[in-house]
Amino acid sequence: MEPQAREIAPEDVVLDAFVAIVDLREGSRPSGEIPGSTLIDRLDLDGIERLIPHPDSPILLYCGIGEASRIAAKSLAGRGFTGVVSLLGGFRRWRAGDHPISPVGEPTPDRYDRHVRLAGFGPERQDRLRSSRVLVVGAGGLGSPVIQYLAAAGVGTIGIVDGDRVDATNLHRQVLFGEDAIGMSKVDAAVAAVADMNHSVAVDAVARWFDADNAAVLIDGCDLVVDASDNFATRLAVNDAAAALGVPFVHGAAIRWEGMVAAFNPRVGPCYRCLFPDLPESEATCRDVGVLGPVTGVIGSLMAVEAIKHIVGSPDRMLDRLITYDARSTRFSSVRIKRRDTCPIGHVVGSR
Repeated sequence: MEPQAREIAPEDVVLDAFVAIVDLREGSRPSGEIPGSTLIDRLDLDGIERLIPHPDSPILLYCGIGEASRIAAKSLAGRGFTGVVSLLGGFRRWRAGDHPISPVGEPTPDRYDRHVRLAGFGPERQDRLRSSRVLVVGAGGLGSPVIQYLAAAGVGTIGIVDGDRVDATNLHRQVLFGEDAIGMSKVDAAVAAVADMNHSVAVDAVARWFDADNAAVLIDGCDLVVDASDNFATRLAVNDAAAALGVPFVHGAAIRWEGMVAAFNPRVGPCYRCLFPDLPESEATCRDVGVLGPVTGVIGSLMAVEAIKHIVGSPDRMLDRLITYDARSTRFSSVRIKRRDTCPIGHVVGSR
């Protein structure tokens, strides 16, 4: 069946609900524009696509009388973009209904404006964030700030894997959740939190534990993995699958008053097994020895920084260093991670 254009009447439009508002009118526009509009040639469908972070993201198209935008919306629907709608009656009907109008050329602050203004970042790297897919393993004390900052930064799709439910003892550090989330699946609560923060971000929620059996399926197709898990078995599963698929990943850990952050791309540098060649037979947990809540915030924020640097291709991204943080002494330290010739991952990757 041929795709049909979706249309919306001006009186039903809520401007804040749209990720982008696209003005397809040609020539001069002395009568103004809908607030937040981006002017694009009506024939430049690729240009419109670049504004769409996810196929179902809500996008409003409008033209003078609604015909050109209807045709464009139909064409984009044929390309699989289900969230695109055309303004019924176009700008003429919008103006007649006394809806808000901005003078043409009046700057409209974008939520990512401070990223775009950042030296060495700019719109191109923001677009990389918008088109990226990141998997976050664990929605706990570390995953919470990671998810929050990646969502706020405009990462296009965030996958969240966690088989746990929110417990009252989580709330002092897992700041993604409030008291009303107690008893909920963590991934369901995370989906709701992300939707409240940034409706343009798509979330793929997986309410199960990440392990060696499902690791490859969950990581495949991702640009980056963030390991915010709390046990060695999961960390090794992330490491081995990411290495086999050639996907870089950021790792973090926190316990008591301390935390650590590292980032790996086993195809070109060391991996988690190089950092910990001999794992202990038992491991302490926050349940056993506790953790200061803000420590997870510090480490999670650093993980989000490194994740963004890897996504946008920053030359300063970490690949062979471990950053540690001691909250008691307020001290950071950095050590070099060396590749081990005997690391089994070298055989998996084939390039070490």
